[in-house]
Amino acid sequence: MFKVFVSYSTQDLRNVTELQQSLAGTGVEVFVAEHAVLPSEHLSAKISTAIATCDLFVLLWSDNAKASEWVSQEIGKAHSLHKQILPLVLTEGLHPPGFISDLKYLPIFQDPQAAMAQTQDFIVKQFQVKQAAERQKEEEKVRNLLVLGGLAFWLFSQK
Repeated sequence: MFKVFVSYSTQDLRNVTELQQSLAGTGVEVFVAEHAVLPSEHLSAKISTAIATCDLFVLLWSDNAKASEWVSQEIGKAHSLHKQILPLVLTEGLHPPGFISDLKYLPIFQDPQAAMAQTQDFIVKQFQVKQAAERQKEEEKVRNLLVLGGLAFWLFSQK
């Protein structure tokens, strides 16, 4: 499973929904607080857990997001946890803030359809990289078990 956390202003929910729909059927799990947190649940706890367990933090950066207290805190948490951050800039002339100001971003405002396709490709490729690394780890475990088994067999046959 590849988990993506989306940080956004609720005023930009249309863009969030478009991103989420573009990733449907890819095996990527997208956390969108608007849909993932149920009434009566603790919003901050769910969001903190989702950021801590995500593989990729996607920031939809706009004037709305810049004005949001939640978005700035989510960025800070993701940065402090050394999460990979992918900024998507919705507003022309607006650059990612503070600690992530030097990250290359995708300018959604220039060509939204092409940028969303590029975003989807990037996320799916990151997912594939993670899957390949997990497969390699499993293969290593199997090889190690075979070596240990062979060694144990050899030791017992020496008696």
